[in-house]
Amino acid sequence: MFVGIVIAFVINNVLPYAILQPQRVKAFNYLEVLNQDYKAISLLSKDSISLQGYYVKSNVDTTYASIILVHGIGGCKEHFSKLATDLANKGYASWLFDNRAHGESGGKYTTYGFFEKYDVSRIIDAIEKEDPKSKIGIWGNSLGGAIAIQAIENDKRIDFGIIESTFTDLNQIVQDYQRRYTYGFGFNWVCDQTLEKAGEIAGFNPNHVKPIESVKNINCPVLIAHGNEDANIRYEYGRELFNNLKAKDKVFITVEKANHYNMFNVGGEDYKNKLFTFLGRQTQ
Repeated sequence: MFVGIVIAFVINNVLPYAILQPQRVKAFNYLEVLNQDYKAISLLSKDSISLQGYYVKSNVDTTYASIILVHGIGGCKEHFSKLATDLANKGYASWLFDNRAHGESGGKYTTYGFFEKYDVSRIIDAIEKEDPKSKIGIWGNSLGGAIAIQAIENDKRIDFGIIESTFTDLNQIVQDYQRRYTYGFGFNWVCDQTLEKAGEIAGFNPNHVKPIESVKNINCPVLIAHGNEDANIRYEYGRELFNNLKAKDKVFITVEKANHYNMFNVGGEDYKNKLFTFLGRQTQ
């Protein structure tokens, strides 16, 4: 009986918060050392959570598009600061934001896209005020990719997307991570109960966080990329998302020998050129 009490306590009071409350970090801001002009932005979400970000203008006379950059779990907006400078030099404006419950933004809980997709719509509102004629893209990595997929489905103002290394289904990825920490042994009932409790705490339905279903409703151009040695989020999930993506204009990139964290380093200039080729086609 004692063991059962302990398990119930952990499921109800420990594990849900491990899912909902990633450690907040603030990484080095390369915009400063690269002398990139940018502006701090503060927005308010639909449910009155402060969203803190940076707006980085294009460094050339023509702005081809405005791109929302969405970081992964436990990340922050500064993780995209180098990329934002690269984009600015190519003629793209960037909007980098800390997801709710991350970095300097408010909110106690991450909801894996359930509420974050509406936060993206607030950012789009701000983009339209700044540049009403701009095309709008979204670029998300890991959790950011799942948020981006759900945002594209939700807000038709998004013209194109780049999705890197993301999952198909919240329930599935929680089970995958559980197995990683328990040497391959699966305890799906623990995951199910933990997620159900997490949903109660944060006020969202985890069963609705299914990028694999969202892609079936997406018509705009999308590029999906995944490293084939990704031990965090299986490469096969990227392929499944691509195969189920409704859009006719879609591209899949396999980054050979890349894991979850080093696609840019391993992919090198070839990978970067493919990304910017896709961007160029969307803004011609």
